Amino acid sequence: MARVLLKNLTKRFGKVIAVDKINLEIKDGEFLVLLGPSGCGKSTTLRLIAGLERPDEGEIWIGDRMVNEVDPTKRNIAMVFQSYALYPHMSVYGNIEFPLRMQGVPKNERIRKVREVARFLGIEELLDRKPSQLSGGQQQRVALARAIVREPEVFLLDEPLSNLDAKLRVKMRFELKRLLSSELGITTIYVTHDQVEAMTMADRIAVMNRGKIYQVGTPEDIFYKPSNMFVAGFVGSPPMNFVKGIVRKEGNRLSLIHGEVKLSIPLSYEKLVKMGEELVIGFRPQHVEVADHPFKGSIESHIIGVEKLGTENYVHVKCDDLEVVLQAPSEIDFRKKDKIYWQPRENLIYIFNPKNEKALYFKR
Repeated sequence: MARVLLKNLTKRFGKVIAVDKINLEIKDGEFLVLLGPSGCGKSTTLRLIAGLERPDEGEIWIGDRMVNEVDPTKRNIAMVFQSYALYPHMSVYGNIEFPLRMQGVPKNERIRKVREVARFLGIEELLDRKPSQLSGGQQQRVALARAIVREPEVFLLDEPLSNLDAKLRVKMRFELKRLLSSELGITTIYVTHDQVEAMTMADRIAVMNRGKIYQVGTPEDIFYKPSNMFVAGFVGSPPMNFVKGIVRKEGNRLSLIHGEVKLSIPLSYEKLVKMGEELVIGFRPQHVEVADHPFKGSIESHIIGVEKLGTENYVHVKCDDLEVVLQAPSEIDFRKKDKIYWQPRENLIYIFNPKNEKALYFKR
């Protein structure tokens, strides 16, 4: 096993900066997820570590050696692609055996290793089949077996679950995490745009956007203490609501005023904000008090749409020019309602500076 260290890593494609001075350490045996939207630079970062792209600036360390000039085949890493990249003319056995043949491993040793890893992944009965005869989940296991059989120091996975159906994706999420972290303990870097994958699989998450890392932390840190508006809005489903307004103090209470909407702010923020200052309040749809009747401090809004997701109902509402999404109690019958009343839970709101989009936190 080995740690991976990236120092000021930069990659340009013409005038486009795909990876912009990234600094990141992946600890020995850690499962780290690079999370971000399409085009944010996460797959390019993975390809740089693998040696499939050469950096324009910076250093890549695997273990105790810098590998910028090391051939990809000599970096002792294994990569699983989104497409699995299995050889269609080879059997499952041939696909798994291929990297061992390239390394010149003796035949008896190749047979032993292939059967051992196939048994470990539960695909022994598939060894004589061709990739075209396999399901998506089976193909993924074969791609993993081909990577594991090399006994690499580092695993790189580029959206390996994106081609699977929803039910199988949930199952494979759990199996991958158990296999790579609990059983093999291999240092793993996993790329995805799926926040659910990131939150359920990662030891730590690095959130990327526009070639930069915006925040690194545990799933709990990323969700409950986002460093800026991008992280807060990207992680969470449905996304966090943002409301821009002016801060006012009325008696012993702070409020953010947006037109006719008044949102309470914890008084503890008084030392961090200025009266009359423009700020942004963020709150998650799940962190709101919602009712079909007025209550103290509630905001009356018109219902413009309802998403019924079985155990959860999400209501899209509008008040003046403000539109937000709220998780509403299942007992409310929206067929008979055109208005709803709500207020964010004061202890679960976030405050951001609209100029630099950074979150403001007070010391508890």
